[in-house]
Amino acid sequence: MVAIVPLSSARVFDVAIVGAGLCGLALARVLAARGLDVQVIEARDRLGGRVQTRHCDTTGQALDLGPAWFWSETEPRITALLGELRLASQPQADPGDALWLTDPNREPERRIEAGGVHANARRIEGGAARLVQALAAGLPQGSLHLGVAVRALRDRGAFIELLPATGHPLRARQVVLALPPRLVHERLQFDPELPAAVAEALADTPTWMAAQAKAVTTFSQPFWRTAGHSGNAFVRHAQAVLGEVFDASEGSAGALGGFIALNAAQRENFRRGLPMLIDSQLAQLYGPEAQHGQQFVQDWAEEPWTCSAADRASPPEPPQANPLLRQPQWAGRVFFGGSETAAHGAGHMEGALESADRIAHALRRPTPGASSAQALAAVHLARPADGARAEAVGAFSASVLTLRGIAPERYRLHLTRLLSSQQSDLLTQRALLATADQVYSESLARLDHLLPALDATSAEVVNGRHALTAALLAPFEGWNKGLLEAALSFNGTSCALSNFPLDHQPDAGMLRAITLDLGAAWREFALELNTRLLAACGAAQTV
Repeated sequence: MVAIVPLSSARVFDVAIVGAGLCGLALARVLAARGLDVQVIEARDRLGGRVQTRHCDTTGQALDLGPAWFWSETEPRITALLGELRLASQPQADPGDALWLTDPNREPERRIEAGGVHANARRIEGGAARLVQALAAGLPQGSLHLGVAVRALRDRGAFIELLPATGHPLRARQVVLALPPRLVHERLQFDPELPAAVAEALADTPTWMAAQAKAVTTFSQPFWRTAGHSGNAFVRHAQAVLGEVFDASEGSAGALGGFIALNAAQRENFRRGLPMLIDSQLAQLYGPEAQHGQQFVQDWAEEPWTCSAADRASPPEPPQANPLLRQPQWAGRVFFGGSETAAHGAGHMEGALESADRIAHALRRPTPGASSAQALAAVHLARPADGARAEAVGAFSASVLTLRGIAPERYRLHLTRLLSSQQSDLLTQRALLATADQVYSESLARLDHLLPALDATSAEVVNGRHALTAALLAPFEGWNKGLLEAALSFNGTSCALSNFPLDHQPDAGMLRAITLDLGAAWREFALELNTRLLAACGAAQTV
């Protein structure tokens, strides 16, 4: 349990983090380890944000009613963090088949799903809340504050003032808003106001799963397995109550999880009868034994610190990480965090951790001597590198070549995940961007590891561009074109994409849009790589 500690209005803290979800807690852990005076403020009376693990006393199972899955092949940050914290994971039960119920008056049809339904997903043993607890346990005493809703930020020059709904304000030199962008837009006032384009980007970024509801029903044993069923099911008819069902069992007990197909308004209308409707649908899929379980339901549309009014009023859609939301505001003193702002893994636990890593780097940067645009456009000559530096550059280049080599397979994995989740819009475009962003994310992590050997502090800086930037970017030459060609080659032979003509054989308009998106992702990565080198330099010297 985390005690509710009163906020101090007298001190000026180094960093205030608004939001105690995965992003906020992971970031606070890193900053506290650096010795910074960090305060984490959470409006709820619990930690975790969208992470919500409940326990069934009858069967002893941990039930994730928020995010549950991660993919180790495509989500390296959460995989590494679980290893660091010594938290075990287990594969999601997925024999590779599913029941499909497309007519409420007929029996479900069993289909084999190529690549499996969940594409090698894994779950944290004991529930995702174990990760939240482990992160919080490493924070200094008195740095967490629950039940404090921040309503406004004011720039006071030497510090930023955070005004809660009740009680004293908090003062901090830098502020991180580790919240869904739409909540920032709807709930927080800024003095001075944010630029119009930034406010629009906040309002336009959907919160993943915000208006959805999840149900898990527990049983003494997974009886459906004995009957030869995987526990996977898709219900696709107008009367569907659970649109997707999966095996959520832990240990020897059984559990069936599902995403409720009814929208927020329908769930309100059917609130009293919803348990019976869920039982009825599970029984239609798996027989009368499925009617005698214990239900746990989490309706995220009723969570005011998850679901914005805009999310509730609009159909669900994947988050689109606008690069504007990765730029600091108020002269580098206010940052947007949360999973929806991530370049890789937006909406997932991976995205929350990537956002935390991005902000952790940005918070320790000196003010650059030139703008980012100037930095990327500058022309320079690198001075001769010594042997250790040359070896580090070579190691980075080798890692990039390795990532390039496995990128086509990762594209197929991302595509499989999109298809297995029954998504159908812009499949090629989204899978390519996910692949590129993953490569860039891992390349930046590799750069961080090699920075001491690169000895960036002794290299020249010309008009804001570091002397090592060109050498480190060189292994990416032709990368976008090669990745796109590999993806199109695969698409042309993919039976799974044969029902998606625009992805099976993209037209000129689609190819142009993909090329522009890949180019934008590349530019953002190149600027970030250069900025990290400059940050290692400290004060850049002008030549």
